[in-house]
Amino acid sequence: MTYLRKTMAAAVLGISVAQAAISQNLLTDLNPGDSVAPQDVSSQTSYGCSNLSGFHANAAVEGMAGVFYPVEPDLRNFHPFSDETVDLLAELSAALQSMGTTLVYVPVPTKALAMPDFLPRKAMDFGFDPDLAATVYDDAVRRMRRAGIVAVNARKAIVMGGTGAELPYFKTDPKLTAYGSQLMAKAIAAEMQGTETFNVLPKGNFNSTPTGRVTIDSDVRRILQRFCMIDLPEAETQAYTSTRVAGAIVGAGESSLFGGGTLQNGRVALVGTEFSAEEAVNLGGFISQYAGLEVSQYAVPDGGPFAAISTYLTSRAFQQSRPAFLVWENPIQNNLAKWGDQPMRELIAAAGNACRVPVPVLPTTDPNRVRADLSTLDPGANFTLSVDASGGEASMAKFHFASGTGLVRTRSIYRNADQVATGRFFMPVTGIWAEGAQSVEIELDRAFGGQATVTACYF
Repeated sequence: MTYLRKTMAAAVLGISVAQAAISQNLLTDLNPGDSVAPQDVSSQTSYGCSNLSGFHANAAVEGMAGVFYPVEPDLRNFHPFSDETVDLLAELSAALQSMGTTLVYVPVPTKALAMPDFLPRKAMDFGFDPDLAATVYDDAVRRMRRAGIVAVNARKAIVMGGTGAELPYFKTDPKLTAYGSQLMAKAIAAEMQGTETFNVLPKGNFNSTPTGRVTIDSDVRRILQRFCMIDLPEAETQAYTSTRVAGAIVGAGESSLFGGGTLQNGRVALVGTEFSAEEAVNLGGFISQYAGLEVSQYAVPDGGPFAAISTYLTSRAFQQSRPAFLVWENPIQNNLAKWGDQPMRELIAAAGNACRVPVPVLPTTDPNRVRADLSTLDPGANFTLSVDASGGEASMAKFHFASGTGLVRTRSIYRNADQVATGRFFMPVTGIWAEGAQSVEIELDRAFGGQATVTACYF
């Protein structure tokens, strides 16, 4: 009965049964969405904070030495990383490797995972167990590695190295400081150095130079300040820049991956989120320093796990100049299965060379729509449709599938408003009807170009 309850809990949380079995009291822990919190008393805080962990969306707890932890996601024991997600990530890794690119996946730990020593006792009131949370994180990395994925245990790297004068995370912001970025970059480089790809690449020398202390703009700190009477610590860090010994700055510029259409001398592409977007923390530069390889990067802050990597893998820049390494930085709390398997299936199709069967395309009276005939494709095969809007900058695509009996089902892809639009989309054609779809009408949020193409990708 106990095993059945753990299995049901694992299914609800989107985690493996092995993860669920780690905890003996999984069903008694508070869930992240529960609005049950102890009342704050301003006399118990160093900054005169009240209702900090109360009934609001930005609940946090004040730890030691002015370190603040958001209740969500930091005080979760479990961050969903199911076995099915691991399998899809392994498929993506294999598709990239088939074309000469090694995927390096970096699940960025929360501040509570990487800096447990500053947690207050109040964290236990939310059911948070640092040892249990660390075990679950490490288990996810272990399962990825067992599936053949080059995965970085950034939690261990930061915990073991985070004993310097600087803290690895900002006190009042959940992101990495330059010091934390440096620790994570060293772990990324170490994983790269353990691959066959790394051994055959020519290396260079890169130096990282401090450029002075900077204060980053932090919405999180501003929100926390509303609940506190005394000024909270600024989100401050020592900034760095990295240069090749006889070359230009590396990793500078959010969209440097797309600047010239190719990586030029770059051998590492870094895609990610707000954790790599901040220029001052210099993640790309530190990777260059420790790996001896040039890094180009692209990040979409608040774009979730897929905004940056979907832009890059669907771009012509990627197709024309594939990197030796693709480093995917993604916070552990960003659930790769939140929107089903479509986003991962899209990356897998874009990463390999499986899209080779052209599909007949007919124009419609609407310039934003084309119709493709699917009647000649095997409905029992596992395939994905690739749509190239011919240079358009569409950021939305709707696929209206039609059956032979007149039924219609629609599936959609929406890009983040802040990501670069490539006009290329990939939609898996599975689970629609047993007999398959006879045709599909593809609708964009702008007109198709003159050379729009639809291709079937078989796996």
